[in-house]
Amino acid sequence: MTGPKLELNGFTIPWIPAVRPEDESNMYPYKKQTRNTRTLPVGWEFAAGRRAMHEETVFDEAVEIPLRDGVKPKKIQCDIFRPVTETKIPAVLAMSPYGKNGHGFRIFDNIPFRLGLPESATSGLEKFEGPDPAEWCPRGYAVVNVDIRGSWDSEGDCYIEGAQMGLDGYDAVEFIAAQPWCNGAVSMCGNSWLATEQWATAIAQPPSLKCIAPWEAFTDKYRDLICRGGVPKISFASFVFNKTIRGRHRREDIGGALAQWPLFNGYWEDKVYDTSALTLPIYALASYSSGNHGSGTVRGWDRAASKDKWIRFHPTQEWFDLYTPRYVDDLQRFFDRYLKGIDNGWETTPKARISILTYGNRFEKGPIWDAPFADYPVPSTEYRKLYLQDSGKLASTAQADAASVAHHADSYQAQPSEFVLTFAEATTLVGHSKAELWMSCQDKDDLDVFVSIRKLSKSGEVLEHVNVPWAALPEGVNTQHDVPMAQTVKYTGPTGILRASHRAQDPDRSTAMIPFHPHDKEDKVPPGDIVKLEIALWPMGIHFDAGQKLLFRVQGFIDTSSDFPSHIDKGLDNLNVGRHTIHFGGQYDSAIIVPVVALPPAQ
Repeated sequence: MTGPKLELNGFTIPWIPAVRPEDESNMYPYKKQTRNTRTLPVGWEFAAGRRAMHEETVFDEAVEIPLRDGVKPKKIQCDIFRPVTETKIPAVLAMSPYGKNGHGFRIFDNIPFRLGLPESATSGLEKFEGPDPAEWCPRGYAVVNVDIRGSWDSEGDCYIEGAQMGLDGYDAVEFIAAQPWCNGAVSMCGNSWLATEQWATAIAQPPSLKCIAPWEAFTDKYRDLICRGGVPKISFASFVFNKTIRGRHRREDIGGALAQWPLFNGYWEDKVYDTSALTLPIYALASYSSGNHGSGTVRGWDRAASKDKWIRFHPTQEWFDLYTPRYVDDLQRFFDRYLKGIDNGWETTPKARISILTYGNRFEKGPIWDAPFADYPVPSTEYRKLYLQDSGKLASTAQADAASVAHHADSYQAQPSEFVLTFAEATTLVGHSKAELWMSCQDKDDLDVFVSIRKLSKSGEVLEHVNVPWAALPEGVNTQHDVPMAQTVKYTGPTGILRASHRAQDPDRSTAMIPFHPHDKEDKVPPGDIVKLEIALWPMGIHFDAGQKLLFRVQGFIDTSSDFPSHIDKGLDNLNVGRHTIHFGGQYDSAIIVPVVALPPAQ
């Protein structure tokens, strides 16, 4: 490849001017960096109130990494932090368009309680969603913060993921591995974009990339993030790329691409990451709280061919988990094993560690942390079918007579259709669930259907899980009612989405619990016609005590809040008109299938 692509599989990439770094709207102050190397002394602070450096650290600022762009190579900028030592050390890369050296969107200022992470928790030298040099350099690692192509002061146009990010990641890995202070072993670290970058770079197979730690990453831009279930997520795409990314040239216009190509095509195919050829060690992380990464993380990990792979589900929020001391220690054990060659017994780590939510308040038992399982999905899972019945009930058998219920689907004020099961004994659900629904609409030739599972108390209260451990929240914040509704700090339950005209499946790529929808054509539903919809819900991990209840909802909009309610338009991103009808009983075997597992013995 002599340069970056201007089209993807025959589709010309749409571009718009990037928002320049000098635009500080909702941003930390910008200051252009210049090339220099200096040593940060013990006690040095990036800013008042930030975590101080507790060991001397070399800071190589604004280092240029050349890319493979033919006659005139483009160069991207990175900051390198490394311990003061004569010993060659491994490097951990954090690559994204979200800035470095304190630049970027004021994420935590827009989250209730700063997500339990005071400014003193990190040094301020970390990339957003990346490892903190003040933490990792004393552990014997270099941290390399890279502004990707076209972002901030890096040269070129800014591509929004895809194969190009993998090629640039390859070049960055090999450049760093060749530095005189590096031992030739490189890995990567971080959440979201920083994790998706790892899948893409690993697929490009740079020889010096020894392992990856994709902590919460999508693996299919279309299906996971901006057109889940075939329903365009226009407001989110606009927020992420207009408000959080800066650059001096052009930026790929994902929102424009979505408007131009709402169906899956070769353009979107470039943003699917096929991990099936990966054989390097992988430590993947997933959660329930993210509305962007849960399914993609599992897909990428599950399909990877590597025999040395581990997955962990945490019960908090990805950014809180990234800086949780015991999981920093855990990640170091993984890196020590594969970047330093230390025989530390990492291989005995359970393949799957699954945290299971109990919901509840400050004074009740919290989640079950890191329950060990042999694999994921849990091999002994019992998939239990619960049929929809009259009077809003769920039952293990279908009712004999056909019936139906309807709900308005075109307003946030509309009430959902709801079905409830009361558990007679303690029950734990871990994994994917799936809805099989027979539905119709008299008012339009298509339906955007949103399903969810919620937990109810014994008295019938709809419960919410608080993503921040109670100990990290202010005194007096004791129940879910004390925590504002934002997806970063509250989890409601697993969700599924499907546009009815996208209901077609590829049987070769579908599984019993996860139908694969090609999304490459529409099959409209004539008004009044009844069609079957199979809708996978994202992974769950919820424990129910005897007497607690499972609530299954069907409605015309997503049953969650947004990550940043003050920045993302609350308008309905759907095409619904009028009422949606759910048919069940008789010939209509509408049901929800849930994954029941036995908890391992207490450790």
